[in-house]
Amino acid sequence: MSNDVHQTASAIAAFDATQLAFAALVKKGILPKAEAEQILRQAMEVIKTGGAGDRAAELLAIALERLSKVQPAPRQ
Repeated sequence: MSNDVHQTASAIAAFDATQLAFAALVKKGILPKAEAEQILRQAMEVIKTGGAGDRAAELLAIALERLSKVQPAPRQ
């Protein structure tokens, strides 16, 4: 596998894992939704460096948008 393909596949896997992890933590009530959203916003600001950093921030914005649609499990 070429290095470019490996890097691309790794980035896709990391992005998908990030989305799933945040959604699961919020759904299970482990991490408050507002806190998860704040973490993603902070990460977006930290990695904006131009080029690949800006693209990574755009992907985190997608994760943030999808997270905003996740509903935590009702508390019993």
